[in-house]
Amino acid sequence: MPDSRRSRYDQEAMIVSADDVLAELPPYRALLVVDTKGFGSNTDTTQAVVSAAIPDVLSQAFERAGLREVWDEALFPHGTGDGFGIGFDPRFLPAVVTRLFDELQKVLSERDARLRVAGRAVRMRMRASLNVGPILEPAAGTTSAVAIGSAVITTHRLLDATPVRDLLDRSDPDETFLAVALSQRVFEDVLASQYARLPTTRVVPADVHVKEYRGTVYLYVPNPSGDLLRRGTGGDYEKELTAAKDTIERSLPGTTMNVISGMQNGTAIQIGQMHGDLRHR
Repeated sequence: MPDSRRSRYDQEAMIVSADDVLAELPPYRALLVVDTKGFGSNTDTTQAVVSAAIPDVLSQAFERAGLREVWDEALFPHGTGDGFGIGFDPRFLPAVVTRLFDELQKVLSERDARLRVAGRAVRMRMRASLNVGPILEPAAGTTSAVAIGSAVITTHRLLDATPVRDLLDRSDPDETFLAVALSQRVFEDVLASQYARLPTTRVVPADVHVKEYRGTVYLYVPNPSGDLLRRGTGGDYEKELTAAKDTIERSLPGTTMNVISGMQNGTAIQIGQMHGDLRHR
């Protein structure tokens, strides 16, 4: 083809050297990060106790959820002082979404009771964020223990999002020990695609803006309490329910979403068909 007939794109592509070719896309990894509410307000001694307990709490939750393999083979595990993060194969995402967070709420509740008996003035209430995307893992032989990439940064940013922080602020500290933020990608790939089953779960979208990140997350509280029961996980209860219903039904064509109110423990959003009862466990 004569040069005069080449498109601009073809001409520009011809002058790209081998050195300009982009590197391969990093492997897709799931990333779970947790942090502890009010960590900085504790004394140095108490901070040490909490920091050491975080991996143990997570380990127990993975064990009880039947996901010991995920914990034992975690990619780039790293402590953050007030929290902990791990990467894992995305194929485990449906099981993590479905089972891990409920178990983590229970483990945290039990650990809180033990701390009360021991007379320690500390609470172990956590925020968790779950994301998936291309992640550059630490190279072998380097001193870095933390993976890098926008997916990693976003996962950590979600923990600081106001809607996520508000969930613990507006709930009873004796009842609610965990608030979860699922990224848009996790929601679409796992929940909207129906790989995970959450028949009695509250899943509510929220717009977040933290530093350079702006987007939508999906909030989940395993055991809502306090103001979360009176007004929902958002400030405007009715508006929140409508937005959640519209978003989920658009993402799950052909399915229904039931909003069941008047329960002993508040309102539940159920995706899909009704299975069993909705009594609080």
